[in-house]
Amino acid sequence: MAKKISRGDPAPDFTLTTPHDAEISLHPALRKGPVLLEFIRGTWDPASRERIEYLVRSKEQLAELAGALLIVSCEDRAGARKYLDDGTCPFSLLIDPLFEASLAFGVFQKFSWGAVNIARPASFIIDRCGFVRHCHVASSPIDAAPLDALLEKLLSLRKEELRDEQAGDGPGS
Repeated sequence: MAKKISRGDPAPDFTLTTPHDAEISLHPALRKGPVLLEFIRGTWDPASRERIEYLVRSKEQLAELAGALLIVSCEDRAGARKYLDDGTCPFSLLIDPLFEASLAFGVFQKFSWGAVNIARPASFIIDRCGFVRHCHVASSPIDAAPLDALLEKLLSLRKEELRDEQAGDGPGS
């Protein structure tokens, strides 16, 4: 069984592809700032679609506070590509067909309500140094971390990084 990732743990690196074959890795994304990493059940799932729409409505705030928002789904490329082609998702949607990232972060579920081999909905905030600063793993398919709480944690992290940079201790110093 995969190790459950907790606050303070180093975030496991991964490289996944988008439905249109672009490769994205976690650790290089951290160079731009903290990363909000969202695991969803799949773009076929109404609760996951609602979560993406909720994130899209807050994209300006997220852009100010996070270096990147990465959304990970264990579905096949064709299903995710269809979702992207049918709508707008300004964030990186990554496909995890071998469950590498989902297992590494401890959110993989072999069996779930009406689905197999999916990720439990989860949110992780990872700082520039690669440490998990916040994690929320859903207790049900419709559970999700409140976006206001995530934005507040990202703002707090941004302020902390600015203080560290001014003191000459931060990653940008």
